[in-house]
Amino acid sequence: MLIRRAVAAPLAACATLAAVLALGGCGLAERAQGSGGAGGDPTPTASQPTPTPEQGGTRPTTQTSTVTAGDVVLEVSSRQAAEVQEDTLGPGTRTVTLTLAPGRTARVSLSSPGTLAVDSDGSIAVLDGNGTTVAAMGPPAPPADAAEGAPRIDVENIDETQARIEVDDRSAAAQGDGSSARAEPVTVTFVVGTEAIDGMSWGENEGGRSLAVDPADWARYAGEAGLDLIRTQLVAAEPEADSGTMEHQLVCHALGAVDKDTWNLEPWRPDVGLILTATAHCNPV
Repeated sequence: MLIRRAVAAPLAACATLAAVLALGGCGLAERAQGSGGAGGDPTPTASQPTPTPEQGGTRPTTQTSTVTAGDVVLEVSSRQAAEVQEDTLGPGTRTVTLTLAPGRTARVSLSSPGTLAVDSDGSIAVLDGNGTTVAAMGPPAPPADAAEGAPRIDVENIDETQARIEVDDRSAAAQGDGSSARAEPVTVTFVVGTEAIDGMSWGENEGGRSLAVDPADWARYAGEAGLDLIRTQLVAAEPEADSGTMEHQLVCHALGAVDKDTWNLEPWRPDVGLILTATAHCNPV
């Protein structure tokens, strides 16, 4: 079984890669909440929000909503109950919406076996006992039409099974927006899913074998955790994809050609590294 591969190293090159892709006419896609279908395993379920007193008993109670996707169970706790919608981005997905005032937090807890790993972009991978990614949570984000200068949303690990989402008002304060603006609640949305690939098939491209991968729309925009889930399920289905050149082609598509109908990966292409793969529009020769 594939063990979760570190994604920070290749994705730390994003700044350089963005410039390379821009020069090559293949711009980095903006992260957004995707739409469309996703592969379907057991349909996730959510419980009704449950009031939970915060530690110490001196703070207002929190509301806890349970999100279940396959064998993965998450609990989302905040002062105002989270809205959890079923299958809005395809079977097997959950879309979670929170309303948080700047400086306030929500807690994401893993109730099922495993651990949570927060990636550098705020996405969260759910790992099983073997360290394999089994679900992904996209980076929490404000609405696409949010005003410029909206507070930053921070995500960090509390421990191996808990993470914190916080609306940070320091960016607004730095712009002198005033206390009333900083206190305005922010709507935050993220997607949880377990099926990252809609389909894949082998064919021929430029005279060689080519694997056409169709990632689920939600996973394409689920950040580093989404990419890791795509990679994990790809290699589990097609072990030949577990090579340096296929890995670099996969990351190149995720960063610079995310909206392409299928991500075509060829095992015969030379392994020239991520940057040179990007300069070749993900198709090194």
